[in-house]
Amino acid sequence: MGDFEVPKFMVKEEIETLLYSPEDIKKRCKELGAEIDAAYGKLDKPLIIICTLKGAAVFFADLVRELHIDHVWEFMSFSSYGTGTTSSGAVQMVLDLKMDIGGRDVLVVEDILDTGNTLKYMIKQLYAREPKSVKTVVLLHKTEMTIPGISAEFIGWQIPNKFVVGYGLDFAQKYRGLPFIGVLAPWVYKKQDKVADGSILNGDVTLPQSNSGGTLPFLLEEKARGEHGGV
Repeated sequence: MGDFEVPKFMVKEEIETLLYSPEDIKKRCKELGAEIDAAYGKLDKPLIIICTLKGAAVFFADLVRELHIDHVWEFMSFSSYGTGTTSSGAVQMVLDLKMDIGGRDVLVVEDILDTGNTLKYMIKQLYAREPKSVKTVVLLHKTEMTIPGISAEFIGWQIPNKFVVGYGLDFAQKYRGLPFIGVLAPWVYKKQDKVADGSILNGDVTLPQSNSGGTLPFLLEEKARGEHGGV
């Protein structure tokens, strides 16, 4: 595990492995910005860039500052709903665009692409509004989990099916503010089961025993249930 520091509200043992440091992320954002600039070239109207809340907010903020093409911002938010820790696979929109995208070039910014159910629904909703084009940039792509026919034109990194947090990615709304991306330690959640679509489900929080028999300090003060917040 690479060297990294964590905020005082958590312990380092909550992160099993450091995947990408702040320096790695900054460098990749600059590279993605150059790729996007080259792909669009000169546009007649500013590119409409859509941030998908909440997870993509940090990536979005860094990425747009690396762009040299003219652009405007928009925001959307979606949620999956179901019972318990499982998702029904159905998706609903909870925040819609304010801008008309008809005849315009659109770029969707996502933090992570895993199953692709949300992105599939989002793209369908956008194309119904008759834009000129829709492309997607994702920072992380769990390729082994993604349903057929769903991908992104611009990808930061392809990663294995691990539960990752930091840089906008969360577990039960925690860890979003970490400046790096890391794999969440399995002891943070009690069980790690896979469902039919390959996603990881997180159960009640449990803590490892220290040498003295007590439990380590931890970030999650109460029981948390839910899936990793990917698309």
